[in-house]
Amino acid sequence: MSARLDLKAMLDAAQEAGAEEAEVFFQDSENTTIKVYHGQVDSLVTAKAKGVGIRTFRNHQVGYAYTSDFSRESIRAVIQASVENAGVGTPDEFQGLPVTMGNYPHPPLFNETLAETPVEEKIELALRMEKVALEYSDKVRSVDEVEYADQIGNVTLMNSRGLEGSYKRGTCYASVFVLAQEGDDVQTGYSFTYGRSLQELKPVDAARDAAANAVTLLGARQARGQEAPVVFRPEVGAMLMAIFAEALTADAVQKGRSLFAGKLGQMVASDQVSIIDDGLMPDGLATAPFDGEGVPSRRTELIENGKLLSFMYDSYTARKGKAKSTGNASRSSYRSTPVPAPNNFFMVPGGVKVEELIGGVKSGFYVMEVSGLGSGGANPISGDFSVGATGRWIRDGRFAEPVREVTIAGNLLNMLGDVDAVADDLKFVPMMGAFGSPTFRVRKMAISGA
Repeated sequence: MSARLDLKAMLDAAQEAGAEEAEVFFQDSENTTIKVYHGQVDSLVTAKAKGVGIRTFRNHQVGYAYTSDFSRESIRAVIQASVENAGVGTPDEFQGLPVTMGNYPHPPLFNETLAETPVEEKIELALRMEKVALEYSDKVRSVDEVEYADQIGNVTLMNSRGLEGSYKRGTCYASVFVLAQEGDDVQTGYSFTYGRSLQELKPVDAARDAAANAVTLLGARQARGQEAPVVFRPEVGAMLMAIFAEALTADAVQKGRSLFAGKLGQMVASDQVSIIDDGLMPDGLATAPFDGEGVPSRRTELIENGKLLSFMYDSYTARKGKAKSTGNASRSSYRSTPVPAPNNFFMVPGGVKVEELIGGVKSGFYVMEVSGLGSGGANPISGDFSVGATGRWIRDGRFAEPVREVTIAGNLLNMLGDVDAVADDLKFVPMMGAFGSPTFRVRKMAISGA
């Protein structure tokens, strides 16, 4: 019996067991991860997962259960468990299935060549990255890690309101972590490349970029404490976007855990800043025709030229906030229920070239790496942050000496308000999810150093 017919049977069985509404989420996926070290395959892991989860509603109570065992006994048991869980849940008037369904877009999500590529070609790509990085400079001491990973997944979602949708998505990426040494000084650099097939990857460029980042930082020293312009490279900007994304979910706002709470319709950034969540972005890592509960994906302008226009809603937070879902219900797998989260979340690139942006700085700091941002270094409620940073100083519009062991601190809202230039080099970071940023410049920030 096909998965599609099984899902319909599960819906019927759930309603027969007492559910007023029901939803079934089916997922199967295959992941490959390859790590190479010193010209050899260090590890090769292929993992397959397949499972189904059922969400049921009764008297504004919700229950959930899942299984990877598709036997009749197991399916019957998981349906019964979901309905029973709903019976003991706390009643909440905002619980229920989404109303907006159907008319799904069909973005290109899968390249058949990814599934057809032999594992030997994937290994060769990783080994080539290691070789290119090592050959970049005699200062490159070692390539600490090269990783290739891909995922191919199928999703089918059905509910008792007549929703029925499915899609297949494939992504791959490769990353490299390099160590450079000069005397006793050791510095690191990393880079990555991603796409929907191996043909879209740029392994040589990524390897050289990682090596260059490490070599460039050799000889880095503390800068003196001061206030100065700060330029964030895309990889660091993407990390900041992850913090802003959390604060721009309706769930965080409704719980009073967001620095944007109470600011809808207000200017929260400079007119250089626009931030978008786009579930339909053609090359987006999180692009899909619908979200985790079946609402059609869409493009949502959250901040436009500094003005806060919207938050990210799933159906629950939309009902609670008397708004419409923005298609931001997210599920990490069949084991989880939907929660509001970003799709492809990014700062909109500007019309300035990176060289031009850097050229406008008389004396400032170019941030290449930060530490501590995701482990308490930034407070999404107050907006206060303080992180360690490494990079290069800018003098008279040109890169000068490398800088390390400094701290940049301030408030996230103040930082957004002081953005005075945004470059045109939007870049996403696949290891973090689907967050992207171009290079951008902040007029002035506090830098603590020597």
